[in-house]
Amino acid sequence: MKTARILVLMVALFAFTGTSHAWFLDFEWGVGHNRERIQSEIPGLTFSDSAQYCDASAGNWGFSSYDLGLEWGTGQYWIEGYVGVAPLSDGIGRIDFTNADASFFTTGYSAYEGFTLEAYDINDNLLNYVSGPSNLRYADGNSAGMGYLTVSTGSNNIAYVLMHGRDHYCIVDNMSGDASGVSSPIPEPTTMALLGLGLIGMGARLRKRMK
Repeated sequence: MKTARILVLMVALFAFTGTSHAWFLDFEWGVGHNRERIQSEIPGLTFSDSAQYCDASAGNWGFSSYDLGLEWGTGQYWIEGYVGVAPLSDGIGRIDFTNADASFFTTGYSAYEGFTLEAYDINDNLLNYVSGPSNLRYADGNSAGMGYLTVSTGSNNIAYVLMHGRDHYCIVDNMSGDASGVSSPIPEPTTMALLGLGLIGMGARLRKRMK
C-alpha cells in the first residue's frame, strides 16, 4: 500500500538525516497534466526543461502501478500511484537545489537499459554516483516495482543531481531528499479525490483482513 510505503520511507529519511528538511515528492498533483513540463513553482528545486508529467490515467503509457495494482498499455514500466516523471532529454535529466545544501537524494526509477544517479556540488565536482540495472515488469521479469537509488555525502553540499538513462526510456517517481526549502505543491481537487478513494480502499482491505 502506497501510504504505508511512504510512511516507512519518511521515518527512514528522518532517521538517516536527523533534519527537519527531509521531504518527499510523489507527483500525484500532476494528474490531468500529461506531457506537460514539471511545474516550475515547486519551491526549492528546478527540473530541466525536458522533464514532464506522465499521467497513466491518460491511457497512452505502458505503465504498471505497483501500489494501485493497475496496468496501462504494455505495462512494462513501474510507477507508484497514477503519475510518474519522464526526466530525460538525450538520456540525461537534471534537478537543481536552490540552496545547494542537500546531503542526500533518492529517487525511484524504472528503466529499459539501466539508470545512473550522480550528485554534484556548486563547482560541478562529482560527489557521488550509483547505478542500477534495467527493471521492467515483463521484459526483465521484475515483479517488485520500482528500483530505488540514493546519492549521499557527508556534508550538505549537493547542488544538483543528474539522472542518466542508458537510452531515452526511463521513468522516475517518489523522490526524496533533505535540500532545504523544498515542498510539494498543494494537490489539486482531482488528486485529493484519488487519494481519498485510495484511503477508502485501504480501509476496506484492512476491515476484510480483520474479519
